[in-house]
Amino acid sequence: MTILGDKLQEAINEKKEDINSYVWKGPRDKKTGEQKEYPMIEATYDQLKEWYNKCQQMLYNNDVRTPGRKTLIGIINEQIARCRAELFVRWLRAEKQYSNTKCLEDLRSFINNNKDVFTPEVLKKASICEAMSGVPLEFQTVSIKYVLDACLDLGGVLDNSHITRNFIIKMGLWFTNQELQNDLYKKDPDTGKPVNRLELVRDYLKVDPSIKLRISETGLTYNEFKSIYMLQKNKYSSYTSEQLTVLANKILYRLQLQCEEQAKQWEEKITEINKVAASKGWDVTR
Repeated sequence: MTILGDKLQEAINEKKEDINSYVWKGPRDKKTGEQKEYPMIEATYDQLKEWYNKCQQMLYNNDVRTPGRKTLIGIINEQIARCRAELFVRWLRAEKQYSNTKCLEDLRSFINNNKDVFTPEVLKKASICEAMSGVPLEFQTVSIKYVLDACLDLGGVLDNSHITRNFIIKMGLWFTNQELQNDLYKKDPDTGKPVNRLELVRDYLKVDPSIKLRISETGLTYNEFKSIYMLQKNKYSSYTSEQLTVLANKILYRLQLQCEEQAKQWEEKITEINKVAASKGWDVTR
């Protein structure tokens, strides 16, 4: 880091340690979009306690409609694993001619022969690699329990309520050469010029005119976007392999990263509240 960079980082660190700089932002005004700021150092015990509880709620709330960030991260982790478990049993059928029934029988035999080690609780965490060899890298974190469930079609239903249409749109689009040259290549009959490909996507998938589509190097391909844009709540076993792959490797993964960043911000706010409270001789965690 340069001298200027060192100084800047030093100033940032000093501000982080200065409890007089800590603020709590109130709810956003629906008309102006502004948020009132409250200096934490001026807050009463009850205010700090209220803000601390709010942070805890935003992290650990178990309400299915508004889960806390930590709670949602746990949900997403399971959903990614469920997607991959379903993809794994499909891979076994297609590449190894290994049916769900045969897989189930072999896993049950393995568990019965090692029942002192592989208890129900252990099976939830133990990697399928402990029971099978030659597992592709992308499936090696899947637990034995989830593979058993996938064999029996007990993976359940994907709750996609947190995978909003807006989140998918914000990911953007990045077309493959195949899509550029074929799927999304069309000439305007009047001008003879190629039609804007984003407008073709809008037309083909009936995307609302008020929604702004954008190009992004980290975006979804047209086919990925098409498979996921109108995603409906369904059993994992009912989704196509492309949908499961896009969900596990892109949609849910990036949503997980977003939730982790949001959780970090709430945890930092808790740290600030506790520092201010400690300076006043208070404990708001009780």
